[in-house]
Amino acid sequence: FSVAAYAGRLTKEKWEKAFLADAEYADATLVVVAGTWTAARFFNDRLSWELEAQAGKYSGDQSHWEFNLPILTLRWHRFPWDAYVSTSLAWGIGPSYATEEPPVELETNDSSSRWLVYWFGELTAGPPASRWEVLLRLHHRSDSFGVVAEDGGSNAVCAGLRYRF
Repeated sequence: FSVAAYAGRLTKEKWEKAFLADAEYADATLVVVAGTWTAARFFNDRLSWELEAQAGKYSGDQSHWEFNLPILTLRWHRFPWDAYVSTSLAWGIGPSYATEEPPVELETNDSSSRWLVYWFGELTAGPPASRWEVLLRLHHRSDSFGVVAEDGGSNAVCAGLRYRF
């Protein structure tokens, strides 16, 4: 089990441009608390499958709540430098519900929806023997190429901390 808290700003860019130095940001901040359970481990603990539940609150140009349930998260745990800096790389996907149609999504897309697909990419780093780690995460809501909504989506570049039990 683990618990994480992270925060970030929404960008007006598509996900592939969110980390660029000249990315344009919205006046909206996101704070998230997430709980994670490791359901299974594979390949001598190199890869894990995790389930996560999140609650997030926005401030600034949008002030609604968001709830995400990445039910398929794959995390790679082994890197050559782990003796010096414990590192993991993860990607997860699942449903996302916003308590109102997000204003920033409406501003940057033709439309949006309360229900979208949520996915994230995450990099963590921490001391090798510690239960604490720093995380850098791209927090993304998506219309899933028109599968769940006509349009919509947003990206937040986030950083935070995780504690593993």
